[in-house]
Amino acid sequence: MVNVASIFSTLGNPNSLIPLAVKDVSSTTAITASSFLTGKEEGQDRLIDEVGTQIIWLMGIPAFKWLFDKTIFKAYGLDSKFDVRNLKDKDVFEKIKEYAPTDDIKKNIEKIGKKQGLFKNVALYKFFFATGATIASYIGLTRAKQAYTENKIKQNLIKEFNENKEKENNSTIKQENPSFKGLGEIVKNFAFSPVKNMWILDGAITGERLADSRSPQEFAGYSIKEGLYLFFMYYAGGKIQEMLEKRADKKYHKSIGLDARVIENGKLQKAFVDGTIKKSLEAFEKIKDKKDADIYEFLHKNPDNEIVKVAKDSDIISMLGKTDKIDTRKYINLNDIKSTYEKIDKLYKQFLEATSKGETADTFFKGVKKLKRHSVITNIATCIFALSVVTPAAMLVKRLLGKDNSEFQTKKEIREQLIKEGIIS
Repeated sequence: MVNVASIFSTLGNPNSLIPLAVKDVSSTTAITASSFLTGKEEGQDRLIDEVGTQIIWLMGIPAFKWLFDKTIFKAYGLDSKFDVRNLKDKDVFEKIKEYAPTDDIKKNIEKIGKKQGLFKNVALYKFFFATGATIASYIGLTRAKQAYTENKIKQNLIKEFNENKEKENNSTIKQENPSFKGLGEIVKNFAFSPVKNMWILDGAITGERLADSRSPQEFAGYSIKEGLYLFFMYYAGGKIQEMLEKRADKKYHKSIGLDARVIENGKLQKAFVDGTIKKSLEAFEKIKDKKDADIYEFLHKNPDNEIVKVAKDSDIISMLGKTDKIDTRKYINLNDIKSTYEKIDKLYKQFLEATSKGETADTFFKGVKKLKRHSVITNIATCIFALSVVTPAAMLVKRLLGKDNSEFQTKKEIREQLIKEGIIS
C-alpha cells in the first residue's frame, strides 16, 4: 500500500536524493529527446552521455562507499555505520556510549573512542575515495563516449560516400544532398550529506564537460544546460520551498515546515487537541539552551516527549532497525532538534489562535496538510518544468539560431578531415 505521507515527505526532504533523481530523470529524458531533433548521431551521443552519467551519478558514490566499508573499514575492524561527527563533542560521545542500544555496538563505539585518530582518517579517506572514483568513472565514460561517437560518425560518412558513389556510377537513382539537423567541518558535512556529495560530483561533471567540449557549439550547449541544471537542482528548490512556507505562514497562518509524515500521521493533532503538547514544549524549553550533552541525554530519557517523537518520525533521530532504541552510531543534529521544537511551538500557537476563533482541529490540520502537499508539488513541478522544458528549449534555440549550427559540429569536423585525407569527397 502506497503511503502518501511518505511520498510527500521524501519529495520534500532537502537531504534526500529522491527529489534530485526525479528532477534528473525528467531533465535527461527531455534533453536527450531534443538532441535527436538535430541529428541521429548527436542524439545518440547525448543519450550515452546523459544515461551513463545518470547511472554513475546515482550509483557511483554509494557503490564505492559500500566497497570501502567492506574492505578498508573491515580490515581495520571499525564500525562503518558510526558517524564521525559524533566525535566532535567529548561529553556527547560519552552519552553515545552510555546509551548504545546493544552491547556489541557499545564495544564497537568504545573501540572507535580508543582509535579516534585512525577512525577520522579512514572516514575521510572513504569520502575522498568514493567521490574521486566516481569522478574518474565519469571521465572514463566521457572518453569512451567521444571515441565511440567519432568512430561511428566516420563509419557512417564513409559508408554514405561509398553508397552515393555507387549510385552515381549506376545512374539509377538521382543523388540528393544529405540534410543534417542536428578536513574540517566543511569536509565532514560534505562527506556525510548525500546531497552535498552530489554538489561535488556535479561540479566535477560540469567542469569535465566544459573542459572536454569538442567544439564551441558543444561548449555553449553544456554551459546553458549545466548552469540551469545546477541552479534548479540545488538552489532553486530550497528557495521555492522557503517562499511557499513563508506564504503559508503569512496568508494562511499555518506553519508547514514540519515533515509531511508528522503533519499527516495524526499523532501531533491528537497531542494538540488533548493538550499534552504543552507539557512537552515546556520540558524542552527548559533544556534547549543547555550543553549539547544535556540535550542529547534528554532525547534518551524522554521518549514520550512530543519533540522527541516528532524527531524520530522525521528521521532526525535514527532508530536501531524496528526497535524502540536510538541508534547512537548515527549522528543527531541538535540544531535540527531545536528547529523542530520551534516549528511545533509556532504551529501550536497558530492552532490555539485558530481554534479560539471557532476553527476545528480537523479543519486546521486539513489546511496544514493541503498547504504542505501543495508546496511539495509546486516545488518539484517548477524544477521539473525548468529542467525538462526550459533548459532543452534554450539549448535547441541556441543550436539552431547561430550560423552553421544546424549540423552537429563534431560530424562536420570529421567530414572535413576525411575530405582532407582523400577518404571521401
